[in-house]
Amino acid sequence: MIAGLLLFLALPLAVATAVYALRRWATMSALLSTGTALALGVAIVVLPLGRTVELWGRTIVMGGTVTFLGRELVLEEVDRIAIAVLYLSAAGLFALAWQASPGSMLFPIGLGILSLLSGSLLIRPLIYAALLLELAIALSVLALQTEGWPPTHGGLQYLSFALLAMPGLLVIHWLMDRFALTPDETGLLDASAILLALSFALLLGSIPFHLWMPSVAGDSDPLASAFVFTVNNGAVWFLLLAFLDSYPDVSAYTRFGPFVSGVGLVMIGVGGVLAASQWSLGRLMGHSALIDSGVALTALGLESERGLALALLCVLARPFGLSLMAAGLSGLAAEAGPGVKLDAVRGLGWRTPWSALAFLIGGLSMAGWPATVGFGARWALYRVLAPSELPAVLLMMLASFGVMVGVWRGVARLFWRPPSLTAGADQEVGGPGSEGVLKAGLIVAACAVCVGVGLFPQFLASTALRLAGLYAFLAP
Repeated sequence: MIAGLLLFLALPLAVATAVYALRRWATMSALLSTGTALALGVAIVVLPLGRTVELWGRTIVMGGTVTFLGRELVLEEVDRIAIAVLYLSAAGLFALAWQASPGSMLFPIGLGILSLLSGSLLIRPLIYAALLLELAIALSVLALQTEGWPPTHGGLQYLSFALLAMPGLLVIHWLMDRFALTPDETGLLDASAILLALSFALLLGSIPFHLWMPSVAGDSDPLASAFVFTVNNGAVWFLLLAFLDSYPDVSAYTRFGPFVSGVGLVMIGVGGVLAASQWSLGRLMGHSALIDSGVALTALGLESERGLALALLCVLARPFGLSLMAAGLSGLAAEAGPGVKLDAVRGLGWRTPWSALAFLIGGLSMAGWPATVGFGARWALYRVLAPSELPAVLLMMLASFGVMVGVWRGVARLFWRPPSLTAGADQEVGGPGSEGVLKAGLIVAACAVCVGVGLFPQFLASTALRLAGLYAFLAP
């Protein structure tokens, strides 16, 4: 009998080794990575908990508690959905990287990261989850570096901020154990709440610890950056909720809601200004992710199950827009260089139209534009906040407008024509197109999914509601 939990730790590592050995065959390594992530993402949802399943002559059992290297691994319903989100998001990124960034180290390293992040969500107690998360972040630095590009400083900043978060996560466990024995010592609860806020502010890139986000997006491989902002960031969110669920006294802290909402609104305001004034399309993606995190924190600060569902809906929606945006930037970076500066992409859209389309649709989704995935969570949050917090709604709309300004400036430069060529419809700036039919089909399909889920968000919304209902720290 095989414990199903161990498959999500061992299988990605085994496949990562094979993918690394086959990295010269880009198509094979990409398809193997995509297939593995997709299969495991579907399997953890489909395989029933507490029942045995026969697969290729082997008996697999999911659920329960498994002891591995002296530590307990526990799979609960909330973990199933969380791990499925991480694997399916990674599968989408791997599929896009197949054509947008073939030969990328994202494939083997991404599978290794998935194994570590799965372990961080399954292992008990949470002190070990923090250690596995830090290992995954350290491994991410290798994926962020692109061969032939200058050394990435964003990855080192990301690792530095993550290391600064580690002591707080380790000490919280000890403080809350002491508080459980001596509940009269409220200073222990105060210290725990401060350390929890500081640690996750560092990990999520909250103001003023946001510098690593535009840096990662500005000088690293775009799809690897999107992996950090979606898969890694998703794991950080689920770990934050696990901490709040494990230590309900911290989540019930008097100033928890207003503080979280305030931080979120500051992130939204600063991100909107920086996005509108940005001259690097790569850094624009980083500021878009900053705004999206701020929106999710603002929803979490409502201190209600509806607010938690809206925060989770932001987390679920982000991979659709951000992966498309990154795929477009990856194709543009191959021509314009790291960071995709506005001055370097002038007229490039005529030669790389499909990358330009991916950047446009992804940017619209990250801005919360109607008919895209990003619109559903924003609109629902507007409706909740408008009766009592209208200034917050206006701030979010202005931040979305800031992202739209950045996207519009990028698209205008991409499809710029010199005056001498405006009369010649048969002439194209930059020469013939360099994108193949397969890449075009993949990007069009991804854009169709982004718009389709945006028009019919019921499944995504119901998943967020179901997931929010599994957490008990907001129960009255």
